[in-house]
Amino acid sequence: MSICVLLPTYNEAGSIKEMIERVRKVDPGFAIYVVDSGSTDGTVNIAKEAGAKIIILEKRGKGIAIKEAFEKIDDDLAILLDSDASYLPEEIPILLKALETCDVVVGSRFRGKIEEGSMKPLNRMGNRMLTSLGNLLYGKGNSDLCSGFWGFSKKAYKSMIIDAPHFELEANFFAESAKRKLRFCEVPITYGVRQGETKLSPMHGLNIGLYLVLKRFR
Repeated sequence: MSICVLLPTYNEAGSIKEMIERVRKVDPGFAIYVVDSGSTDGTVNIAKEAGAKIIILEKRGKGIAIKEAFEKIDDDLAILLDSDASYLPEEIPILLKALETCDVVVGSRFRGKIEEGSMKPLNRMGNRMLTSLGNLLYGKGNSDLCSGFWGFSKKAYKSMIIDAPHFELEANFFAESAKRKLRFCEVPITYGVRQGETKLSPMHGLNIGLYLVLKRFR
């Protein structure tokens, strides 16, 4: 069974080498893809030197990046986690175990451990609100809509319509799981302090909420 790990990046020079090395220690057989949206800080060169496969996008956007990655990969299972070292590659096996019975799995920070200083109170509240909205609209039980740690069967990632351009991507995963009646589950994970500056803003939260509503009626 082939397994790939997708690491979306935008200016993650400070953490990408470490992330690649940690993924490789979990299992040297994983195919590691760095999916880059126009980094200007040397992220791509560092990733190449570390031995990762590179997918470079002409346009910026996490959703755009993963849409292209899903089109290019052909592995039996795919794991996606943010590249800022806030999620632990060492917990990839937890998601792989869940994929034995699920098509889509999300690593839930709220069911696991959130380290001190890793999530601001405003972000915590916003995530809770968006998760509640998603559950209300799509009728699925989920405790962490905005997690950056997901796993997919090939059936799932090849059938999903990825139309979220940016940070609405996780809401896109959740909505598509419901619309396509994919087997969805969640597992507890650890969330640590990220390396580098956050790229999220309150406006992203509003965009995610709007996306959830509009996607429901498409």
